[in-house]
Amino acid sequence: MRHIASTRLGLFLLPFLIAIVFAFVTQHVWEDYYITWRSSKNLATGQGLVYHAGEKLHTFTSPLGVLLPAAASLTTFNASDAAALWLFRLLSAAVLGVTALILWSLAQRLAYARLAAILLIGWLALDSKIIDFSINGMETAFLVLFLTWTLHAHFNRTEHAWKHLGLAWAGLMWTRPDSFIYIGLLAAGCWLFNEPLRSGRGRRQLFTLYLKAGLVTTAVYLPWLLFAWGYYGTPVPHTITAKSGFGDPHTLTGLVETILRLPMNMWAGSGSIHATFLPAYHQFGGWPEVLVQCARAVAATIALLWVLPFLRMETRAASFAFFGAHVYLSYYPYFPFPWYLPATTLLAVFSAGGLLAQLLSAAAKWEHHYPATNRNRQILGFALTIVTVALVANAWLTWQSGRLFAAQQKIVEDGNRRKIGEWLKANSQPDDTVFMEPLGYIGYFSGLKTYDMPGLSSREVVEARQRVGNGWEKVIAELKPRWLVLRPHEAEGLQKASYDLLKTEYLFAREFSVQDQLAGLDVPGLPYLKHDARFLVYERQSAHGGAELLQDQSAFPISRITIEDRELTFAHAPSVLVRHLPRSARTFTVRFGFAPDAYADPADHTDGATFTVELVDDGQTHRLASRTLEPATNPADRGLQQFTLDLPPRGEGARLLLRASPYRSISKDWTCWGDGEFE
Repeated sequence: MRHIASTRLGLFLLPFLIAIVFAFVTQHVWEDYYITWRSSKNLATGQGLVYHAGEKLHTFTSPLGVLLPAAASLTTFNASDAAALWLFRLLSAAVLGVTALILWSLAQRLAYARLAAILLIGWLALDSKIIDFSINGMETAFLVLFLTWTLHAHFNRTEHAWKHLGLAWAGLMWTRPDSFIYIGLLAAGCWLFNEPLRSGRGRRQLFTLYLKAGLVTTAVYLPWLLFAWGYYGTPVPHTITAKSGFGDPHTLTGLVETILRLPMNMWAGSGSIHATFLPAYHQFGGWPEVLVQCARAVAATIALLWVLPFLRMETRAASFAFFGAHVYLSYYPYFPFPWYLPATTLLAVFSAGGLLAQLLSAAAKWEHHYPATNRNRQILGFALTIVTVALVANAWLTWQSGRLFAAQQKIVEDGNRRKIGEWLKANSQPDDTVFMEPLGYIGYFSGLKTYDMPGLSSREVVEARQRVGNGWEKVIAELKPRWLVLRPHEAEGLQKASYDLLKTEYLFAREFSVQDQLAGLDVPGLPYLKHDARFLVYERQSAHGGAELLQDQSAFPISRITIEDRELTFAHAPSVLVRHLPRSARTFTVRFGFAPDAYADPADHTDGATFTVELVDDGQTHRLASRTLEPATNPADRGLQQFTLDLPPRGEGARLLLRASPYRSISKDWTCWGDGEFE
């Protein structure tokens, strides 16, 4: 008994301690946690289960994912966000420990060899996505727990099996409402590939089991559905509604094509299946190609095990569910986000464990029938090598992911996105609105009314998309938010779609960049961090918009400076200088360039700026000339440059805008303009 107790304690502590150490080292808090946490905290503080106080909108997906953090906050008397998060982390880590116990029990029930059970437990404890999404504020630990319980219940031969299966299914639905996909796939797989000697039931008995379990699931999950329907007016989370409307319409034909093409596509790396064993957002690059290809090959192989009739039912059922889950993730979501994948990883590992257990069982029988051969030892040695390599590679990926996430948390999340939210809160009015794509940190720490894309927190954004389409420029023009928070490529896309939007209606307010801090990092997956390393904040102008811009604008003080014996206006980019046009003027000549100190120091210099002359006439903006100067790298761009422009016919009150825009960063963008001469 003491040996059994110590084994169980070790099984529990292994994933529990790994998860806690991972959380302590990385301090990682996932972006989406703060989307849910804002609703959790509003509930805990008596403002309702809402993202925006007074606005009943179902802005979260997981009931457990929002209610448990709220309970943690109440436990701390709503005094500490950090303490509440750590309580949730401890609970999630403990749930992983319980999952390990259930998985070990299942392996014993199925008479798996010790090595196969070690593979199951080892992968659970070491998988980077399972560990990270269990401690970074997501509900993944509970998803993995209830999915493991579901597997266990399918092979429970007692008369209470239907209760276990029903409660496990209900737990899945309370964790994620799309869990009915996994419930149905596993049930279908176990029914299709049923072996009465392993399940203890025939297909008719399985059908009865599922029916009774479904009644339990309905009884346990129905209260939440009724609450959501009554409170929000719909049981469907708004997050699901917001994510719809992207890509081609979903049809039965499209689903069938996805099923038929998946075996070929998964070898090519398209869809979601290749990401099963890889770190979150590995698509950005920076990971060893050999590991990427090996992970892809293993996932693709496991996805097709269900077609092999000589394999055991649990191996085929898990493989079938794994394949079907990736059909769903490859076709329905507009992107297979990494927090969707831990459930599929568990299915894949369980299928692989079943395959290994069957191989070891066959080897043992071979030794029994042919005692003189060493084939069993060869197979065992081969299997031991494969398991060791797999677990070591998995541990290495998790270690490197931990390094990556520690840097992400310190530099990108706390050092950039959180600061954007705090800056907005300090520089805005309570009734201001902000538009952005990354809702979590910026939305929570700004406390503002958010218009996020695609509208996870905003009914207005979804309705605007339905009216004008998914184009950002159209949604912004429709909703007119006070603030825009954009990545550089998003700002560039807006300028291409609607040139005037960021030129006249919105003006640059501030840049937030941690690119320099990332430049010296040596971690795999670094391109993923660079995606959120730089943001540009724009502020909407007065009711008349930028078309009424009558004064010089700059985020920095404007002064006068002498260069090459000429007096110029010194206006650090980004800036706009206004020149009113004499009606009789036909040409305009203006000098421009950088102050020499901007590029004199080889170690600290500007990376360039774009100088643009625009004509504003009757509310319309026309670009007359534009040139990018990079004086630090191109000697021809040093000193004063000159535009000589022919002016088109225009109306009364037309004016010129002399605009200087940063090239990549705003560091030392000491740009200057002459007064200009009209003829």
